[in-house]
Parts: sequence; structure tokens; C-alpha cells
Amino acid sequence: MTTNEHLINREHKILQVRNLKKYYGTGSKTLKALDDVSFEVCEGEIMGVVGESGCGKSTLGRSVLRLFPITGGEILFDGTDISAMNARELKPYRRNMQMVFQNPFSSFNPKQKLGTALREVGKVYGMKEDRLKEKLSQLMEYIGLPEHMLQRHPGELSGGQLQRLAIARALILDPAFIVADEAVSALDVSVQAQILNLITDLRKRLRMTMLFISHEMSVVEHICDQVAVMYLGRIVETAPARELFSDIRHPYTQALMSAIPKADPEERKERIILEGDIPNAIDLPEGCSFASRCRYCTAECKEKRPELKSVGENHLVACHHIEKAKDIRG
Repeated sequence: MTTNEHLINREHKILQVRNLKKYYGTGSKTLKALDDVSFEVCEGEIMGVVGESGCGKSTLGRSVLRLFPITGGEILFDGTDISAMNARELKPYRRNMQMVFQNPFSSFNPKQKLGTALREVGKVYGMKEDRLKEKLSQLMEYIGLPEHMLQRHPGELSGGQLQRLAIARALILDPAFIVADEAVSALDVSVQAQILNLITDLRKRLRMTMLFISHEMSVVEHICDQVAVMYLGRIVETAPARELFSDIRHPYTQALMSAIPKADPEERKERIILEGDIPNAIDLPEGCSFASRCRYCTAECKEKRPELKSVGENHLVACHHIEKAKDIRG
């Protein structure tokens, strides 16, 4: 778990998301990809978003950057509401909001030299050539790659090298905020560790503020200060990383945590196997959307949707039966 509280400015909220909704119409049905999602990210903080595939993590990342229209709610970036801005109005804010995508091979034009791809970012925002050259030289040093790699094409580099360059590209404009969407999941474990160490190092050097999206609890635990757990478009648990991983309260979060392999194969652990069916995303039940898979489910869970409620300092959980859940680490 991170211990970088000294890097975080709690008085400065870079991102404030309030009741964010993103719906997709499918005839008479509506897919609620995001439904009433609210959270804040402070300057210098890494906010983790974790959950199974299809829970809405990537949609959340793209929504807060306004890569497509949202259905409802507010997105305040550095105090300014960008929720309803059009492309022209958003352009001045784009330089301060960058994204690192999951697959580094699809992040670059295979026919374009990598140096050209990185320079384009600066040129779009009017960076002078001498300043751009200086910035690229500095970033290549930061990411630990020689400058001559900028003369190569994407197909000549490994996935880890390309992801380092994708991170460098995101940093060219000195953004205030970065979304990293599954930035290490497509890489080998050893390369994942290198990229995570790079992000940790850059965070200390540049005081980066980041929304770090992942489906791997162990990665989120290692790198994030604050964590939000998502299930079918909603946040079901959120807390500071230290608090969350020492006192896991939602049954879904416990199941995710139990899936992490132990370093010692002889060490016994309880593996929580989720049984039952995942609800249809375009026809969610009236009550708790996790009810059909939850070992603590009662009639109340099937009839009434739980709202987030406090169970500790900045620790919120959406569950009717929090007292029944015993932390698997305890």
C-alpha cells in the first residue's frame, strides 16, 4: 500500500464527479453503464477503480475525460464544470487531461515513427520545436529508454517499451490529471512490475494525479491511495487504500480479494467462489444488483437497492448486511 500522503494536497480537488450517469438506449431497454457514480480525486492522489470486466470501469475513465457525451450528473475539473461542454469548449482543458490506454500496440499508428507520434501532441497545442525537443529528451530519461527509440516504428518495440512511451506521450503537456485504463493488464508480470515502478517514480517526481483503472486487486493495493470498487455501473465500496484492504466490508470486494494468489503456496486461505448468475445489465433487478451472487442475500436485498453508507473514516459501503460480512483477512 502507498504511504504518499505527503504528496497529496487535500485542499485542492482536481476532479469532482457527482451522480454521473451514462446510459445506452437499446429499444425499449436502457443499459445503465454508469448509474449515480460520485467520487473526488485530490491533487497528487492516485485513485484506483477496480472491478470485474463489464462493471463500467473503462466507461467511467472515458466519461470523466468527456471522450463521449454523458447522460447526467456533473464533472468538475479543477473547479470548472465540463459536463456539457462541446469539443471546441473542451479543447483548452484537454491538455490537462490525458489518457494511457490498455493496449500499447493499438495506441500508436503502426506506420508512424514513435517520435513523430509524440511530437504531434505538442504541436497541436503550439509547443515550440526547441521546447518540444527538450521535453522529449527529459521524458525519455524519466521512462528509462534511449532517445534513438523515437526513430523506430511501434512494431519494432516490446509491449513494455511501448507502454512507457504511451506514458511519456501523456506527460508531454504536463497534464494535471491522467487516466490510466488497464495500463498494465496486457503486459507480462515482470513488465507489469516495471511499469508500476515507473508510475510510482513519476508520481514522486512530477506529483502526478491519476485515475488508475484495473481489475487486479493486488495492483490497486500496491499503487493507489484511494480505491473505489465497482459492480454493474455503481460504486459498492470506497475507502482509503489502507482502510479498505485492512477492513474489507462488501461481499463483492471480499470475493475479489480472495482471488489473489498467496505468495506462499503452503499458506491456507479462504477462496470465496461467487455462485449464481450475473444479472442482465439492461434489466437489472429492483434491489441489490449483487443479490443473486451474494452469500448474505435476504428478501430485503432483492427488494431494496442499498445506498452507500459510512462504516468508518471515508469508508463507504453499499450493503444491507455489512455486519454479517467477516473480513477474509481477519
